[in-house]
Amino acid sequence: MKLILDLDTGIDDALALTYALGHPEAEVIGVTTTFGNETLEQATANTLDLLSLLKQEDIPVFEGAVFPWGTADYQTTDDLHRVHGFNGIGNVSLPKSKRTSESESAVDFFLRAAETYGNELKIVTAGPVTNLAEAIKKDAEVMNKVGRIVIMAGALTIPGNLSPFAEANIYNDPLAAEFVFTSGASFTMVGLDVTLQTMITQKDMEYWTTIQTEAAQDITEMTTYYYTNEYGGGEFGGALHDPLAVEVALNPEILTETLAINLTVETTGPSIGRTIGELARLNQPLKTAVVGLSVDSSQFLERFFTVTSQILANN
Repeated sequence: MKLILDLDTGIDDALALTYALGHPEAEVIGVTTTFGNETLEQATANTLDLLSLLKQEDIPVFEGAVFPWGTADYQTTDDLHRVHGFNGIGNVSLPKSKRTSESESAVDFFLRAAETYGNELKIVTAGPVTNLAEAIKKDAEVMNKVGRIVIMAGALTIPGNLSPFAEANIYNDPLAAEFVFTSGASFTMVGLDVTLQTMITQKDMEYWTTIQTEAAQDITEMTTYYYTNEYGGGEFGGALHDPLAVEVALNPEILTETLAINLTVETTGPSIGRTIGELARLNQPLKTAVVGLSVDSSQFLERFFTVTSQILANN
């Protein structure tokens, strides 16, 4: 399967990229970058450095959105620094890639790939959906040719993680998310509803510490930073948010319960960023969103550690 990852490359994005690169069913044809866990500039640098670390320097990187719709600036926060470090990857210093991003924009790459590969193409967004929104806005007809769009964002049946209502990727650009969700484009939402069912612990990651490669050491260090800080309070462990979205793109049957629904996003007021069913389209027979509600977490966790351990051992 042809796969594009749209990343705001922090630590869970790094895990998703590692997983996708090692997955036998995936051919990563490009990575697009956006603001989110980090600024666009830092997310792009992190992506290039990770591809170099994993010896995948032939994969092109395309820069996308610098800031959310309706604004002209984006700044990271103290909470993001706590979870992802000041450089987005747990303050780990990776060897610097000699490459730069492509001159083609993320949006134009989406459209070119959709036109070229059609149903064979899967797109996974793991940050704010601004690049996806821009591509749909520019040419919805071409984007409708994409075989599967999986969005790691949102929280439908449980509270958010940036507010009682909102998940981080939606909260960071609610206007773009509202546009995508109501655009008529079909997508699968892999939100906190299912990602929080894929919890890993320090014991789960112990095998990585036995792999004597630079890639394994760096990924282990940044992952340890992330899962030490994601929930505060000293508890080690957490959810495989972005890697699960990759798995759903390649293996949708990993979701054991789903809900077909037409969604929208609240863009004002105290509940800004909330993902919720759209009342005006409630009874329409055509549902554009499939929301994951349950996941076979044991099967996914086993596959995740098998695939990532193999690619880390080879680099």
